[in-house]
Amino acid sequence: MKLLFSLCLLVITAPVMAQIADVKDVINRARATVSTDDHLDGLVTLQISGRLEPAGTQVPPATVVIIARKPSSQRMEIRIDDIVETHILNGDDACIIRSNLQEGASQMRLLTPPERARVAFSTRQFFSFYRPDFKNGEMVTYEGIEQRRGIRCHKLLYAYPDGLRTIRYFSVNDDKLISTITDMNLESVSIGVQNIGGIRFPEAIEYYVDGELLHTVFLTSIRTNKPLQEGIFDIPKGQKKKVSP
Repeated sequence: MKLLFSLCLLVITAPVMAQIADVKDVINRARATVSTDDHLDGLVTLQISGRLEPAGTQVPPATVVIIARKPSSQRMEIRIDDIVETHILNGDDACIIRSNLQEGASQMRLLTPPERARVAFSTRQFFSFYRPDFKNGEMVTYEGIEQRRGIRCHKLLYAYPDGLRTIRYFSVNDDKLISTITDMNLESVSIGVQNIGGIRFPEAIEYYVDGELLHTVFLTSIRTNKPLQEGIFDIPKGQKKKVSP
C-alpha cells in the first residue's frame, strides 16, 4: 500500500516539477541561441538606429533611434518628416517631447505612472534576454506546446503582479524565439540575424495586431557597450516633478 501511495504521489507531483524545470531549461536554451551568458549579462549600453516602414501606404515611414543603458535609462526618438517624438526615461523620471523641426516649436509633458512603467519595462527587455524580472515580481509559467506561425513552440507566460503580461513562443526544435505577444495584443516577430559584439540581433522586426501586419522596423545600425553622449537621458530642467496617478 505504501508503495502504491508513493507511486501515485510521484505521478501527481512529477508534472509540476517538470513544469518548473522546463521553464528554466527553455529560457537557458533560448538565451544560448543569442549568445553566451557572459556576453548577454555584460551588455550595459545599446544604441539602435532603424527605419519604420508601415504596412499601409497612408502612413509615411519614420526613422527610429533608441539609446538604452542598464538598468533603467532609455531615449527613443521617432521622426516623421519634420515631426520628432522623443521619449526619455531616467530612473523614476520620464517624459515625452513632441517637436516640429520646421517651426522650431516643441511641447513636453511628464509620463503618467502607467506610461512610465511601460517604458521602464521595455528598457529591461533590451537587457534581460528572456530572463524574468524576479526583482520586480515577474513570474514565468510554462503553458505547454502550441503551434505558432507553423512551428511547434514552447509557450511561456511572463506576468507581473500589476497585470503586465507577455507571451513568448520558443521553437521546440531549435530553441529560438519565434514570437512575442504583449498584453496589448501586439505581436513581434524577428527577421534575419546580424552579429554585433558577440550577440545575435535581428535584422528587422515585424509587428502584428490580430494577425495583420502593422509595420516593420529595419535595424540599420546597432552599437553595444559604446560610450554615450553626456546628459543623453537628462529630463529638461524644471520637469522632474512627478505626476500623480
